[in-house]
Amino acid sequence: MPANLTPQYLEADKRFKQAKTTEEKIACLQEMMAVIPKHKGTEKMRADMKTRLSKLMKQKGKKSGTHRAVWYHFEKQGAGQVAIFGTVNTGKSSVVKILTGCQTEVAPYPFTTTIPITGMLIYEDVQIQLIDTPPLTEDSPPWLFHILRTADSVVWIVDVSADDLLETTELCIKKLQGANLYPSAENPAVNKKMLIVANKTDQPNAKFGLEILKELIPNTQFIEVSVSRAQGLEDLKTRIFESLDVIRVYTKPQGKPPDLTDPVIMKKGGSVMDAAKTLHKDFAAKLNYARLWDNDKHNGQRVDRNYVLKDKDIIEFHV
Repeated sequence: MPANLTPQYLEADKRFKQAKTTEEKIACLQEMMAVIPKHKGTEKMRADMKTRLSKLMKQKGKKSGTHRAVWYHFEKQGAGQVAIFGTVNTGKSSVVKILTGCQTEVAPYPFTTTIPITGMLIYEDVQIQLIDTPPLTEDSPPWLFHILRTADSVVWIVDVSADDLLETTELCIKKLQGANLYPSAENPAVNKKMLIVANKTDQPNAKFGLEILKELIPNTQFIEVSVSRAQGLEDLKTRIFESLDVIRVYTKPQGKPPDLTDPVIMKKGGSVMDAAKTLHKDFAAKLNYARLWDNDKHNGQRVDRNYVLKDKDIIEFHV
């Protein structure tokens, strides 16, 4: 079975081969493991990467007492991982604080956030991991772009009222392209969902700033919010969830009501069999068929194992 490696994997592999330090190699391997397609054709490659990562981690541990570059990598939690970035004083940390309740430091002066901080966004019945990153600058460290590349989705916070909007936006575009990340759908080298949030839309010159943003990043739909007035945040939550390309599927024991509190999270396009594998591979092997309840035409009708599920479908497994 062919591996069908993605451009994102190939780019990480290229950086791995060029990496000089142990920390850089570990970060590249972690990124490769996060983005490599998970199927039969890549089993040997994934096993090899795990072995190499284990050796590098041991090698890193032996370097006690010597100076090592700082590097950050976060294990994914919840329905997906979303990295939040922006330049100084865009309201980035305020967005994360409101969405997650995480006590990130917020102040009206630059560089309040100095290290990445995680928090969980609750959207309806799922949790989404948000990472608040330090402000993007000309000298941003490589690990910041590692976080952006390995996240399932990226949110770029822009202050459309800022006097230096043109300069900071051009800086972000340059740094993103240098990391093979693109803010619009035009010729993306890496398949990365990126939401662009226009913050401070309540300010007098925000409308003019939004027009500048549209010229710099064409063919893009911006999410307009005002954190200070709590405007547009519910729409932002929805758009963040949608950017993950996942669905929620609820399971129903035979003869009992469905469990609507703890959905199975799976990628869009997933089948009944994929949902069963998420629960347990042995359970999936014994699966015969399922019954389905949805908002369309199904009300307990039987569907086969290859039936493609939709968000909020209810399934009852039969083995």
